[in-house]
Amino acid sequence: MNRKLSYDGKTLEEMTTNELKAQCRVNRNRVKRRIVFFIVITVLTFFSVPFVAPIPGAIGAVTTFWLLQNNKAIQLELGRR
Repeated sequence: MNRKLSYDGKTLEEMTTNELKAQCRVNRNRVKRRIVFFIVITVLTFFSVPFVAPIPGAIGAVTTFWLLQNNKAIQLELGRR
């Protein structure tokens, strides 16, 4: 990952173990909520304007992938300690 992750103004290297674990839990909850949200939006869009339905699905997939990559970086940082 080429970008520097920071939460509350701290990079992953500056965060304590407890802060990293808490952020990992927050990200997991975000992933769950976002998946449900984007599935609902995609289904509603499919029934109203079917040819536009892949757009919210793609946005949801990309942003979920980013959150999962952030969690992977947090787990790697926890593994280094």
